Order: sequence, then structure tokens, then C-alpha cells
Amino acid sequence: MANILIIEDDEDTRQVLKNVLAAKKHEVAGAASGAEAFELTGAVTFDAVILDRVLGDMDGLVVLEKLKSEDPGLPVIMLTGHADIQSAVKAMKLGAVEYLVKPVSNEELLLIIEKAVRERRFLMEFEALKSHLFNTTGPGETVIGESREIKNITNMAAQVAASDLTVILSGPSGSGKEIWARQIHRLSSRNKNPFVALDCGALPENLVESELFGYEKGAFTGADRKKPGLFEAAFGGTLFLDEISNLNFSTQAKLLRVLEERKIRHLGGKKDIPVDVRIIVATNKDLQAAIHEGAFREDLFHRLNQFTIALPGLAARKEDIPALALSFLTEAGKTLKKNITGISESAMEILKAYSWPGNIRELKNVITRGALLAEKEILPRHLGLEPPPSEGGAILSGVETAEYEVQDLDLKKSVKSFVAEVEKKLIKQALLKTSGNKLRAAKLLGIDRKALYNKINAHKIGM
Repeated sequence: MANILIIEDDEDTRQVLKNVLAAKKHEVAGAASGAEAFELTGAVTFDAVILDRVLGDMDGLVVLEKLKSEDPGLPVIMLTGHADIQSAVKAMKLGAVEYLVKPVSNEELLLIIEKAVRERRFLMEFEALKSHLFNTTGPGETVIGESREIKNITNMAAQVAASDLTVILSGPSGSGKEIWARQIHRLSSRNKNPFVALDCGALPENLVESELFGYEKGAFTGADRKKPGLFEAAFGGTLFLDEISNLNFSTQAKLLRVLEERKIRHLGGKKDIPVDVRIIVATNKDLQAAIHEGAFREDLFHRLNQFTIALPGLAARKEDIPALALSFLTEAGKTLKKNITGISESAMEILKAYSWPGNIRELKNVITRGALLAEKEILPRHLGLEPPPSEGGAILSGVETAEYEVQDLDLKKSVKSFVAEVEKKLIKQALLKTSGNKLRAAKLLGIDRKALYNKINAHKIGM
């Protein structure tokens, strides 16, 4: 869909052209004179213009020259009732896309207009993406996990992706909100167009609006050129606004207007610019609580809250940890140019037992650190994590660790020997408490049954 202006003084011709374009779902405005056309272009940014060569109040070439001086990238298709080589040459020099002689077939005119609109949008997106390169990212990480929670969210994401509903992704920091935003974009009909992300908390308040809406030359000190905003960069695609609660009230009001009218205005600009963008926002705060505190607009919340997906922290989906950890290990190996064969069983047990206050982001960092320190595989000492207390902690109080006598002053050997001795006693005590039931003992120790069997064999524990 494009926003097209027809400048034609003959009412019948103007109406016929309007009907042809409207039938293809284009938005169409009409002007009967050059003066009326300039009034419209002064208020709205059009995707293309169809311009009659001869108008009642001025020469079409004069209109063309003014239009191109104000918006050099605007495609203008000129129509004339009489072939005139001199005028055609001048029109092309002034920047007209085509110079057509009436009558023109509907099919030919539509092909020319739609091709010109595609090229204009491509160039606009290219310029916007080039100036906002740090905000646009590639394919990114994919969703990983087989837990019930992840399966439910995957189903919801697939359902909402088929629509154009605005989505709120809520969840603790590091829970993968941008990954899910990308997943929704990937599954949507917009997936051939840009996915553009902005962390609303990463920029000073006075810069957020210029990034989102763009600005005109001279809009503020340092604005030495016109710059498109992220809404233009994401045209036809998805704009992801992370940590939406960080927007100030002024920006919230402008975002609400965009959501309602689907138009933006550059800072320092006077023209409305139509936008076609799917909005996904994310927050680690309770937006309704922020409303009660006076920190977030209630009307914006209700406009955004067409569909909400609550993401769990990593502690609520621990069965996904092994798959996530191995995926991050593969990624870390490529980044660090190291061939790490895997994660040891004991290290994996620590990963599964840890509480993960930093969620998926923290897990990724821990695995990257481990891969950097490891030689062949990641071992517990490479993780830099203190195993949190688990059910097995209740057993630890009954283990008389003071009985251990240091046989070797070598710190590493002594610690390893001490840990092995404590582990052996813990396993024995767990087996005694469960009357030899290895499945219950493994649960009590916070490990799986296979790990328990391996440790029983390693420590030569007889039961």
C-alpha cells in the first residue's frame, strides 16, 4: 500500500486515476491545481506523484521542479495529452521517473507507480538502516528449549505472529525478550522486511525521540543534515522497543499518536510521514504498577496491550539449561576460535542447580567464560559459580568435614581430595536416608540418577 498524490485539473481524469489506484488498496489524494498540490505536500509525505503536464494555474514542469527540490527522492510520473520531445527531455532532467502520453493503460501506470514506490522505499530503508546500523541486527539467536513453559510461549508467539497486533513481552532482565521478538518477526508476514531494535534505556532522554522519529536539518544544534528515524528504517517490518517503561511522558505521548494515526513527524519537521510498522515492546517492570505510580501513561498501556506474553526466568525452566548451555558453547567456540568438546557432567550439575538471577544472559556469559578458560571441556572450576544450597544442603550439616586430615600441602590436590571425600560421605548418607533407593537419593542430592551411579562407581561405594 502506498500514499499517492494525483495532480490533475480535469476532474473526470482525476477520479478515474483515483479509482484505479484505490482498487489496488493504495491511499490516494487529489489536487486540481499546483497551489492545492503544494498545500498537500507541505502537510503529508507522499510515496509517489502523478502529475499532469498542463495545469490551470501553472506549468506542470514548474510543479515538478518545486516538488523535487523539496523531496529529491519523490518519484513523479508526468502525464501529457501531447507528445513534446523538448518538454519530455526537460522533465527527465528535472527528475521525473516517466513521461507518459495520454491515454495510458491502467496496467502500465500501476506497474510504473508500484516499481517507483518500491525503489523509493528501498532507498529510504537503506539510508535509515545505514544511519542506525547499531540498532539493526542479523538473524540473532533462536529459541531453544523443550520445557512446558517454552512450548506454551512458542505456541502463543506463532499465533500472534500471524496478526499485526502490538505485543508486550514481559519478564525479568536476561530472559530473552529480544529473542522472542525476533521469533515473532520471523514467523510473521513481515519477515522479508527489517527488524529494528531500540533499547529505550540505553540512550539519554533527549536522544530517544530523534532516534525514533528522525529529524530535519537544523532541528537542533548539531543537526547538520536530515536523518530518518527508526520508524522509517523498519518500514514494512517490525520495530522492537526494549525497556519501554524508560520512555518519558513526552515520548510516550508521541508514541501513542503514532500507534493511533500510523504517522510520524521528524523533529523540526512539518510533514506527516505515513509508517507501516509492527510494534513489539518489552519490559522487566510491572507496567500497571508504573501507571499507579504515575510513571507510565494508562492510555498508552491499553493501546500497547493487545497481546501480552510473560516470559519465565531461567530458574523456572531448568530442564532447558543443558540445551541452552551447549548452544552457547558452540557459539563461544566460534567466537573464541577454540574447540571445546563439551561440558563435564559435574559442571552441568552445577549449572542445573544454580539459581540464575541473571537468567539466560548470565548463563551465556558463564559459558563464554568457561570456554575461554577450558582446554578441552568445561569443568566446574571454569564456571566461576558457587553451587547454591539445594536439598542436599540439609545432609551437609551431618557430614563431619573436620575429620579430614591434610595429607599434601599442594592446594589443588588437597582441595580435590577433600571434595571427593565430602562427596563420598554425602552420597553414603543420602543412600542411608533413602534405604538404598538411588532415584530418591539422587533427588535428595540434586543430581540425576545416571550421575549418581557414575559417582557410586567412581568412589567405589558398596550398597
